Order: sequence, then structure tokens, then C-alpha cells
Amino acid sequence: MSALAVESTVVPLWAGRLIVRAAGRQRLHVAQEGATVPASPVFTVPLECKLETGLRPWDGPVTESSICPACLRALRGEPEPEKPRIVPAGVAEELPVPAAAPNPRGRHLRAVPAPVTYAEAPLPAEHVGRPITWSRWTTAPVITHHDPSCEWCGDAGPGEMAGGRQGHPTSTTVPFRRFIAYRCTACQEMTAYEQVGSDLQTIAHHKSRAPKDCNR
Repeated sequence: MSALAVESTVVPLWAGRLIVRAAGRQRLHVAQEGATVPASPVFTVPLECKLETGLRPWDGPVTESSICPACLRALRGEPEPEKPRIVPAGVAEELPVPAAAPNPRGRHLRAVPAPVTYAEAPLPAEHVGRPITWSRWTTAPVITHHDPSCEWCGDAGPGEMAGGRQGHPTSTTVPFRRFIAYRCTACQEMTAYEQVGSDLQTIAHHKSRAPKDCNR
């Protein structure tokens, strides 16, 4: 008696899911279940790997090699790869500081102070009594005809953005909510919003401690 091999068709992990791609980029992404692409000029789409802006549905061929590795890891439930551990260098012996030669033009040399840094703006941990899960801060996209400079300190930007979510699209007990936050990387002025349809409603604001217009 000979054994018969029955060949089964393997269904891709992303079958039936919304596949999207950003303009000018070749890598495809898998949107979260229930995610849609609004028709408004400025929108965000929750992906399996992060929250991204300016994506369009992709109707071309989809292969495993064309999908971003982070989306595939999320679909498979695999952990993120460990970041390389930074090994501190040994403390070097200080060299003797030579005496400063007199300036032939009679000018005094002045030390330039290091730029002032401010503590990172805290993202709201919860809203309406329920926790918010935030993504990592990423560089905010530059939108045509929109000035990316900070309204408070005047830093040229662009700043950074993070996406958050609460609940699950299929949950009947916990409403699904989307959030987005923008911050200035120079002065840490930060505002967090809840995305309600095509509108953004402010839920938190972190006031900067930097002087007004200090980076103009």
C-alpha cells in the first residue's frame, strides 16, 4: 500500500485584511482588523506594527517578502527583536589643558553653553477611566502648505507624533477609541487628541517650560 500525500493550501496570515502602502515607499503594511482609510486630507491608520499617516489601500500582489517584518511579527505573535545593548566605554584619563595663548586681536574667548534640554512630555496614561496603549514617538510627516515649526518656541521641526488606542473594534463592553499626540522635540510642547470621525478632540496638553519664541 502506498501512502498518498494530501497537499493543503496554506492561507496567508494577512488573508482578508486591509493591505496599505505609503506613497513613494515599497514596503507594504497590514492594517489592524476593522481599520478603514478615511477620505480626509490628514488621517492616521492603525497598523499591526504602528500608527502611520498618509497610507493608501494596495490592490496589487502581496507576498511575504513585500510585507514589513514588524507587521509579520505582530501577526505571528512573535516578540520584537532585542535592541543591541550599549556598553559604556571606560573612563579615559583627562589630558592636561594647555594654557590659552593670548588673542593677538585683544579679544576674549568665551565658552558656548550647551543647548538647554527639557524633560520629555508625558503622554496621558488613561482617558475616561480606561488605559491608553501608545506607540513609540516617530517623526511627524510634513504636510504640503502646513508650517511644521513649533507654535510656542519656533523650532523649525518637524516634531514627533505617537498613536494610541483603547479597547478593541470587536468589543461590546469597551468602546474602541483612537488617539494621536504631537510634540515639539525642542521644547516638549505636547497635545494629545482623541480621533472622533474626521475631528480631533483635545484630551491632554503639556505646557512647555521653554521661553516663548526661544528657537526662532
